[in-house]
Amino acid sequence: MPVAFLLSGCVGAPKDFSQQLFRRRVKTSQATSRSADVRRMAKWLIISILLALLAGCGGRKVRMERPEDPQGRYREQIAAAQALLEQKETWSHRAEWEVLKTKEGWEVIAWRVEHPDRNGPNRYLPWGYSVIKLDSRMVTVGYHRKG
Repeated sequence: MPVAFLLSGCVGAPKDFSQQLFRRRVKTSQATSRSADVRRMAKWLIISILLALLAGCGGRKVRMERPEDPQGRYREQIAAAQALLEQKETWSHRAEWEVLKTKEGWEVIAWRVEHPDRNGPNRYLPWGYSVIKLDSRMVTVGYHRKG
């Protein structure tokens, strides 16, 4: 700015030379700041997407390897869940069961068998199951269809 002030009084210099010089500096600094802002926003967008992917991948990792025996150690839980599943789904006759203990009671997962000729988790589709929540008295407190 001092140089522009000195040059503005020189012969041949435009009258608004100092204003033009100031405008150029403002435009240049705005362009630099805008590109830096865009880079900064892109960086944070990529970081947030990666964090969202990492957080979203924390769900069910493995589908059931071996089903529980409906007449085995969890027969009461499976019987209560099967009674509800028969009311809600048409595939209850081909379901295989996974039983998990929770703080509130039990979570019974009914897996829909889609490929009976295969073994292990390949028998089921990842979205082919329903979750039935039971309290400690074997009363159904929740049902969620996944497929």
